[in-house]
Amino acid sequence: MIMQYNMLIRYMKPISTHVSESAYQELKSLAARSGRPVADLIREAMADYLARERRAARSIREIAPHPSGPLLEEWTRSEIFDEMIGR
Repeated sequence: MIMQYNMLIRYMKPISTHVSESAYQELKSLAARSGRPVADLIREAMADYLARERRAARSIREIAPHPSGPLLEEWTRSEIFDEMIGR
């Protein structure tokens, strides 16, 4: 397991952030109860957040138009695609 962990660390990007003392103490308490490092809990929370965001990704057709007024004419799907790729 240690070798797997060391290999995992080698491919991770280190980041730092500031949290309140109370949040940090709560994380330390949760980590101690679960027998895991605080960093594991933070990585898990980040992975959960990213998974939720991926599931929430929508089609461009579902995004509400900018409130700059009505469209002068409807675009076809192929016209939208052409506009997106710069044709």
